Amino acid sequence: MPEVKLPTTPELRDALLQVLEGFPDGISSKQIDSAVSERLNLTPEQLSVIRSGTRTEFAYRLAWERTHAKNKGLIEKVGSHNWKLVKS
Repeated sequence: MPEVKLPTTPELRDALLQVLEGFPDGISSKQIDSAVSERLNLTPEQLSVIRSGTRTEFAYRLAWERTHAKNKGLIEKVGSHNWKLVKS
């Protein structure tokens, strides 16, 4: 069985920022995951690759992209699991 190709780091970052542009008041991590997967036209196979336990590789990588974007001052966490773009 061939290896499933997942989005690159730049593809995830760009899609994350594009999704958040559409939600100035912020959206949840779960909504971000769904919107980014739709924006990137990910297949069920790509979304079902498991990282560990029940967490998918896609969710793991996208969580890291949120962390990197937050550390760069591009996005901020609002509430317990909500994110939005930082206004420039």
